Amino acid sequence: MRTLALALTLVLSLSVSVPARAAVDETNANRLNALGLFLGTGSGYDLGGTATRLHGIIMLTRMLGEEDAALSFDGPCPFSDVAAGKSSAYTGYAFAQGYTTGVSATTFQPNGALSFKHYVTFLLRALGYDDGAGDFTFAASLDKAVEIGMMTRASADCILQKQYALYRGDLVDLSVSALTTSLADGSATLAESLAKKGVFTWEEGRAQGLIGGGQESYVHSSLRNTGAPKPEQSASSGAVSRVTKTYALPSGSVSADVITVDTSAPGVSVRAAMVNQKLGASAPFSSIVSASGADVIVNANFFAAYSGQDKFPVGHVMADGTFLYGVSGLTSFGFTGFGAVYVGRPAVFFYVRGGRNSWACYEMNSKTQGSDLSVVYTPAFGGSVPIKADGTATTVAGGVITDIRAVTAGETVAIPANGYVMVFGSDFTSTAWYREPAVGTSVTLTPGLTDSDTSGFPMEEITAMVSGGPRLVENGAICTTLEPGFQEARFTSAVTSRTALGKLADGKLVIVSTGSASIQQLRELMLQLGCVEAVNLDGGGSTALAYQGKLIRSPGRELTTTLQIFAH
Repeated sequence: MRTLALALTLVLSLSVSVPARAAVDETNANRLNALGLFLGTGSGYDLGGTATRLHGIIMLTRMLGEEDAALSFDGPCPFSDVAAGKSSAYTGYAFAQGYTTGVSATTFQPNGALSFKHYVTFLLRALGYDDGAGDFTFAASLDKAVEIGMMTRASADCILQKQYALYRGDLVDLSVSALTTSLADGSATLAESLAKKGVFTWEEGRAQGLIGGGQESYVHSSLRNTGAPKPEQSASSGAVSRVTKTYALPSGSVSADVITVDTSAPGVSVRAAMVNQKLGASAPFSSIVSASGADVIVNANFFAAYSGQDKFPVGHVMADGTFLYGVSGLTSFGFTGFGAVYVGRPAVFFYVRGGRNSWACYEMNSKTQGSDLSVVYTPAFGGSVPIKADGTATTVAGGVITDIRAVTAGETVAIPANGYVMVFGSDFTSTAWYREPAVGTSVTLTPGLTDSDTSGFPMEEITAMVSGGPRLVENGAICTTLEPGFQEARFTSAVTSRTALGKLADGKLVIVSTGSASIQQLRELMLQLGCVEAVNLDGGGSTALAYQGKLIRSPGRELTTTLQIFAH
């Protein structure tokens, strides 16, 4: 960490650009303030003020959960230009811990400007990355932040190119991004680690959307559409067209890539894809693009994205006419082989029928099991399924029931490569309408809607399906309802990179990718584009877009599920 001293000296000699500042948004400052991580000044947060070196040291101790240790530090402070009291305690503690060596042996220049590289380096260290061990370098600290999804690529590029100054507002937004980022060892996010240390409670972290809300990638203010609109750029290839421009909206302007697809045009097809068609598999977006050959590729379903998680998706995923994952409840876009687009919340059951009997599985390849549930597991789940609740496992291979046996929690049942396994909970099998399967029965597996479902999806015709949330537009009007699971700050107030799908009145598909937008702005944008239906897809560090083989937006993490458009 002592290699930072030279960097601090260089920071003070660099000329910096100062972008026009937007109206100050205090949302993130309020979130940090509620957790005791950002206290502001006597006259408010001063988010438009330049961040100083002392601010950086104070924030570092808080982000490490070491502020109490710093304030109680009674050792010497070697810096003669640091005021006695709290300031000398913070800097003396940081020096003793090796977090800084100052500008010289006796000076720290506490009011000197703090650079982006400087503070990002602090945050990377708080996340457990060690520049001394070669995890990253000070010069490439922003690149490391992009790599782990803490910052968007566009933000890093504009900061490096224009040498922007770091404002207190940037310091706050970067801190929020770091708190929602996984530690280097993958054990938790930084916010979760602070909750474990007792800096704030888990409930307080959740209330501010910093625990359980997903990663929030930092977006620089110059990319938040505060300046003059950029000239409109457009590209077209028949049934697929792309427009890049800034849209004036009631809640603020947004720059976006808007791709319109006539899915019913000859030669156009829509495909949902999962890496290797396996749950949990992921790959760099560049590899997905090079292997696909699609004209348009965009990230799709949310998924468990942090290091150490299983990367399972959220919501339905159907690829090439086959369900890979089926859990109802989210808004889904379904596409037929002849180009029709359907939008709704289909409550899909997976029906296994044989002879005069049928068995309804509520979900496909879900990790959830229970005494009153029935789940079907296919090879997309893996080679076997662990049993979590007592019940019955029925194995089907080659379209024939080959095995039926009682199972108990803790067992493992093999999934045949040419079949599937139905797992029924003990309460499910005890119902009067359940019929015991028989070995040797020929069966078929088909998805279908419940009698009460009103989504209107023609399941026998759907070949691709992806899901997201929250819903943005419904029946031609903005939808402000937040479904369960989509009520955290990232779906209400956060400004981050986003992806959305929309359907026009004439049936065309609209794909939108933004570098920076709130959910309300995305709602307004989709409505302005003429969408009668629209849904938010995964975003933040997962935001990805490729057009005609070129990477328009590269995500900060590997992806699992994508939506791909072919127009040949």
